Amino acid sequence: MRRSMLLVCLLPLAVWSADAALKAEGERVYLSHGCYGCHGVSGEGVNNFPRLSGKSAAYLAERLKALKKGKGRTPKKEIMVPYAKALDEKQIEAVSAYLASAADASDENLEVPEDILGGSNM
Repeated sequence: MRRSMLLVCLLPLAVWSADAALKAEGERVYLSHGCYGCHGVSGEGVNNFPRLSGKSAAYLAERLKALKKGKGRTPKKEIMVPYAKALDEKQIEAVSAYLASAADASDENLEVPEDILGGSNM
């Protein structure tokens, strides 16, 4: 009985840890592929490029998968297709999870870490 109670108590921690790891991987992929150049470091949108942060992960993944197939409703489809094609399914899931949970950009999170700076890995 105690073992069962312990497992029930630890399960949310394991789920949170996996979720945090997925989001961290999504941030790494997002930044290393250069997505921040148009969409901002936290997905806040830059100039006339759309805001992605805070949208649902399912919606973002659906859009990326469509763009990966060369389909899309965005006027910037031609720009986005090569970026989407460079992502595998796991990366799409991770980037979508990161953006869905990304905070608004603020002065303290506008810098891209040096180890992932460098643009697209296409």
